[in-house]
Amino acid sequence: MRSLPLAFAALLVLGSFSSVAAAEPAPKIEVTARRLFQAHADSVITVRATVALTMSAGDSPSQSRDQTVEEFGTVVTADGLVVVAASAIDPATAADGRTVNMRGNQVKLSVTSEVKEARFIMPDGTEIPAVVVYKDRDLNLAYLRPEAGAEEAKDAKFVPIVLAATQKLGILDEVVVLSRLDKAMGRTASVECDYVRAVLEKPRAYYSIHISTTGLPIFGNAGHFAGLITTRFGSAGDNGGISMSPVVLPASEVVKSIEQAKAKPVVAPVAKPAEAQK
Repeated sequence: MRSLPLAFAALLVLGSFSSVAAAEPAPKIEVTARRLFQAHADSVITVRATVALTMSAGDSPSQSRDQTVEEFGTVVTADGLVVVAASAIDPATAADGRTVNMRGNQVKLSVTSEVKEARFIMPDGTEIPAVVVYKDRDLNLAYLRPEAGAEEAKDAKFVPIVLAATQKLGILDEVVVLSRLDKAMGRTASVECDYVRAVLEKPRAYYSIHISTTGLPIFGNAGHFAGLITTRFGSAGDNGGISMSPVVLPASEVVKSIEQAKAKPVVAPVAKPAEAQK
């Protein structure tokens, strides 16, 4: 008969330990943010690209032009694989094949774009020639690497984010976003805290936060990688046009895409004709 009270007491003790463990507070988001900033502020770099863009609407003649863009990218491997939002350097990702309203008529867009030249602007200001190695248009992600044989890349130190552990987010979960200020502010590393204001499930899983700058990594309260800010495109409704909504692609999807990009080889750049180099 003595074993019953002893067992009951043991259950009470175990229950009290469980309650203590469950009640252990999560780290403050400011603590996580400072830790991530100290370790991975340089994981966000600037990507400058010159893009050749050709576009036509319906039967209208096509128009071509070059444009230069600067976007943020996240370093995901120590040898310099960098992920950006594909639409940031490849406008065709967002517009090609979509129908828009022009002067009361629905017309279909035909858009092609090609990155003619790209450079990584490193945290210390060094510029490294880069090439696009993979585009995942379905997820609106694109990947670049240092140009094969580039002298500027030999001594470069890339600081990748940690992908070994990831975190799934829920509504009102706090997040940390690593970023940089713009050129006028010296492209200084920065960090912000935000929270998940919505969780989308269709057409695929996305998180919505207030920060909308694409190419930036976000992390959960535990400090694990939780996703990347990109853009979701869709129809703007009966009046035509393209809707653009900043969203966070969950880490599980980003990591799968990164694994595909890792397998892509770096193609050596084609030498320019002697006439073009003069």
